[in-house]
Amino acid sequence: MIPIAKDVRALVGDWAEAVDNRSLLHEKFALPKVWGEVEKINDAGRWSVLRIVTRGADLLRADSQRLRDEAGRNKFRPDVAERKEWLAQIAGKMARIALPDPVLADHANENAKRFLEDLQKSYKGAVSTFEATLGSRMMVNLAGGVVENAGIALDRCFGLPLIPGSAVKGISRAQALWEIRESDESSKPGKLLLAMLLFGFGGHDIKPKGDFVRAGGADLVQSIAKRIGATELKGCASFLPAYPTTRPVLVVDMVNPHYPEYYSGRRRSAEDNESPIPNYFPAVEKDCAFGFAVLLNRVPKIEGTDADALLAQAREWTQRAVTRKGVGAKTAAGYGWFELGRKQITSRPTNSTSAPATKPLPQVETTPADPVIAKWRGRLSAKENFPAALPEMLSLGSDTDLRRAFETLVPEADRRKLKRNHPYWQSFTSGKHAEAGKKILQRLGLVLN
Repeated sequence: MIPIAKDVRALVGDWAEAVDNRSLLHEKFALPKVWGEVEKINDAGRWSVLRIVTRGADLLRADSQRLRDEAGRNKFRPDVAERKEWLAQIAGKMARIALPDPVLADHANENAKRFLEDLQKSYKGAVSTFEATLGSRMMVNLAGGVVENAGIALDRCFGLPLIPGSAVKGISRAQALWEIRESDESSKPGKLLLAMLLFGFGGHDIKPKGDFVRAGGADLVQSIAKRIGATELKGCASFLPAYPTTRPVLVVDMVNPHYPEYYSGRRRSAEDNESPIPNYFPAVEKDCAFGFAVLLNRVPKIEGTDADALLAQAREWTQRAVTRKGVGAKTAAGYGWFELGRKQITSRPTNSTSAPATKPLPQVETTPADPVIAKWRGRLSAKENFPAALPEMLSLGSDTDLRRAFETLVPEADRRKLKRNHPYWQSFTSGKHAEAGKKILQRLGLVLN
């Protein structure tokens, strides 16, 4: 059973079935694989994840029924059938959990939207807010839960998913450093100054091999630090946690490593005779909107900077970070990508006991780059079909749209290797669509070595 104290057990039940807060279930009432039992429960991690997803109770009941059906068949030894019946009882008991109140979730969403409005009223001129909608599933804090590699960031009060402020700041800072590194010499000093003020810096950041030195160069970083008058600085911007502004749906997702012994170092080569070991984890389903906010905690008196410039740049970096780099884990595999605005929800999975869906929301604004990105994201291979996307990218009339599609579809690691013999860049200089590729490079100001 779930290990809990006697007085807590009397309050919430033997299997915490009276708990309806996902955060509490996930952090305090996870089922251990081994706890006073002769044999470990291999499905303990998966069942603990199922308890916190939107349709988890249904999936646990299905597991229980499957195990009970298997136990009733004559092909298993009596001891095996008895174990399956025992596991079926555990899955059935874990399925008896109190469903979260959907009305409470709606109130939490309204609170998040009202919070953004209140920030604008209370900190007028010192805060920037916006909403963005998940275009794919998102995993945040995957390695931070009590179940190994199955964590998720959940609000302690409502049990709803959130994006910690540290994560928002981290991806915004990464976007800023990349843009500074790729910018021309005339705009680099201004961007670097704003980045050092917004995010702050320690002594290691402005030393050789530090983040800001790698982005802007040692001489420029030292001159800006001297202009600021500090060798260490607390950031002038507070990146607040992002809370859902529409009702979120939690789902169970899975990765299935096919070569566990090879990856763990027990084999020298990956062979097809290994047994895959599925790893289950919770994720936020796409179409959920989140509210983002960046708040200035002070405005330094430095020539060439003011609150408007700092806020505008912070907003741009955060928006480009969530729409181009993504949030959370496995962004390279298509997870965690956002679209700006609050998207209209057409359909979503719900429990049979859930309240009706909230009223439709305004359609998110789109740009000509969005259809190209939606068509090709996650479907391109450098050696096979990537050239096919070049004519459609070139057809984008705005250089801004072209750059956005380019940066989204070409992995960042490959954008750093501007070599003619690199698989991506060969598509731009040779083959059927080479002319389109050359024009794209010209419009973006890129030169291959």
